[in-house]
Amino acid sequence: MFDESPDRGPPVSLRGWLSDIYFPVLVDEDETSVAALLSRLGPKATLDDPIFGRSSGIKALERVLADLSAWLKRHKAAYVKTHFTTGVDRDVTEGSLRLTLESKTVELPVAVVAERRRSREVELRVYYSTQPIAGTQAGRSPLVPEDRAISLPSPVKDHVEALRAADVAGVIATFEADGLMREARGLRHENASGLQEFYAKLFAGAPAGKGVEFLAGGAADDGRTCALEYTLMRLCGKPVPPQAGLAVYERGDGGLLRSVRVYDDLETA
Repeated sequence: MFDESPDRGPPVSLRGWLSDIYFPVLVDEDETSVAALLSRLGPKATLDDPIFGRSSGIKALERVLADLSAWLKRHKAAYVKTHFTTGVDRDVTEGSLRLTLESKTVELPVAVVAERRRSREVELRVYYSTQPIAGTQAGRSPLVPEDRAISLPSPVKDHVEALRAADVAGVIATFEADGLMREARGLRHENASGLQEFYAKLFAGAPAGKGVEFLAGGAADDGRTCALEYTLMRLCGKPVPPQAGLAVYERGDGGLLRSVRVYDDLETA
């Protein structure tokens, strides 16, 4: 159905899932790798980055990829892949990007979504918090339209419904006993006590039944992990400027959530 995968497309020197090779190519000292990535993306590709913006077409992508690669190398970037999820029409790779910013070094969680479409059209959407880089949050405009046909697996659906209702106990009940919630900036909240503290603080002062509301826009699910792109609409009963985000829900052997990993620019702690 879709033309883009590691084993399809024109014969080029760069192979692998697009979301998987994106950051390794940009931090690679071999400048020919960027040209190979551009060839893999093709003339109909689009790239959307929280800092470098949205670019489409060969000429624009050539400029922005060169700028991105130069920026990463200037900040001595090192990348480590942590997770990969593939679905029907998109693949998602998560990783950690180490950057040297002036006198400090930051470890930034990053995720790349590669959505595959017909006629070799692909869109790369990169997710990370800009706060560790710029010092402030910058809400990101919606990236994907709402898809009401998405059927979320249990316990992801239960988790989302409990978030919407500001139900702290309900949210925690969707996690395993040693579950983990990791924020976009890398802050971790583990086990029942850590999760209780985080979600109680998140919903502090919220009207009864008014929590986090977002529109589901697209998902990759491999049976173990569900990576969900969304548009945040309301927080604790209050409307917020619609902003894009990505949440990754990893299920454990018992069916509950082992971890939730979020990529957005929302201040939650």
